[in-house]
Amino acid sequence: MTSLRLALCVLLAAVVTGCAGPTTVPPSTVPPAKPAEPPRPGQPPPNVLAAEVTWMKQLFDGTPVAIASETDGSMRVDVPLNFSFDDKSNAPKPPLRAVMDKVAASMARQASTKVHVATPGPAARGAAMRSYLQGRGVTGLRVVVLAPPPGDAVTLRVVPGPVAIDKLDDKSLPPSNAFPRAGQKPSP
Repeated sequence: MTSLRLALCVLLAAVVTGCAGPTTVPPSTVPPAKPAEPPRPGQPPPNVLAAEVTWMKQLFDGTPVAIASETDGSMRVDVPLNFSFDDKSNAPKPPLRAVMDKVAASMARQASTKVHVATPGPAARGAAMRSYLQGRGVTGLRVVVLAPPPGDAVTLRVVPGPVAIDKLDDKSLPPSNAFPRAGQKPSP
């Protein structure tokens, strides 16, 4: 009789503790997490500018300058037009110059990046921005002036450039007979 009571107590304790806590799924039945797709050869990893985005956000916290990371790994910086240019002027105002100074510093640390600049108004404003960035050490080939964006903000978009290919996977190469020699027939 004592062993029967002991067995019932153990069973009752197991039922009570099983009901009290959350249920857990055994690790073998949890579906594995989908691994992140590695970048293609020559393409930068998507978070290459993450530190630059964080740095810029800290610098311009509390200002109307908006800094965001985009899905392709780019850093987007939007400066309201009223802080960027005077109505009839193509020369950047001091707040926009301060932002461009920091973008130039960021680009100095990221040697393969380019910056896309776009500003509402005359095209001469984009040229003035390019000239200012060149004066801060950014090579002219790394500055791309785009068409005016919709809205009332000047946009600077720092885009990561290609990276050196460390290792090329043979599966990425075409088959050896994909390019026939002169006079040969291509394989089906």
